[in-house]
Amino acid sequence: MSGGSGKADPTDVPSARRSRPKRARSGRRPGDSGTRDQILEAALHLFADRGYARTTIRAIAEAAQVDPALVHHFFVNKEGVFDAAVNSSFSVSATFDETPIGDSSTSQAAWLAHAYFSFWENEKTRYAMTAVYRAGMADSATSDVLRARVEASSKSWASASGYRGLPDAETRTALAAGHLAGLAIMRYVLQIQPLASMEYTEFMAWVVPALEQRLSPQLEPRKVPKAETD
Repeated sequence: MSGGSGKADPTDVPSARRSRPKRARSGRRPGDSGTRDQILEAALHLFADRGYARTTIRAIAEAAQVDPALVHHFFVNKEGVFDAAVNSSFSVSATFDETPIGDSSTSQAAWLAHAYFSFWENEKTRYAMTAVYRAGMADSATSDVLRARVEASSKSWASASGYRGLPDAETRTALAAGHLAGLAIMRYVLQIQPLASMEYTEFMAWVVPALEQRLSPQLEPRKVPKAETD
C-alpha cells in the first residue's frame, strides 16, 4: 500500500511475484551446441533403425525432445540432418590415414579388417555406419554419401604404407572394400546367420584369410570362360 490514499499501488507487488520467472515454452530447448548434438544423436538412431525414407523431421524432434522448428533452424531439412549426423560421427578414411599398420606380426589384411570392423563393433559408431549403409542402399538422395564414404576409404587404404607399392593398388583395395562392406551388411545390417551370431574373433578368423588372398600380389586377374546357355 502507498501513502495514505487507501488505494493499491500497482508497483507495490510482493517480491516473490515480481521475480517469478516466465515459464519456458514446452517441447523446446535452448539452441546451444548440446541441443544440436542431441538432435544428431537421435537422428542417427532413427536413420539406422527406420532407414532414411521412414524418418521424419517430426520423429527426430520427438526423439530429441525439441520443437521441430529447432531442427529446421539447425539443419534446414532432413537431408541436412543426415549429412551433419554422418559427418559428425566418424570418418573411416581418416582412421586409415592416421592409424599405422602395426608391427610385422600383423598382416596388412588383418590390420585393414580390424580397423574397418572396429567401427561396427563400437556401439558409438555402429549407428552411424548402419545409417549410412541403409540410407545409401535404399534412397537415391543419400546414395552419394555412401559412395563417397566407400571411395574415400578405398583410396586411403590404397595410399597407406604397405599398399602403395602393390600393383593395381586402387583396384585391389576397391575389391577389398566391396568384400568388407558386403560382410558388414550381412552381419550388422541384415543380420544374416550364422555371421550375425558369430563371436568377433571367430568372424575375423574367417574374414582375414580371404582378404589376404584378395590383396595378394600373386593374385592376378584372369579371363573367365563365359558360361554357355541353351
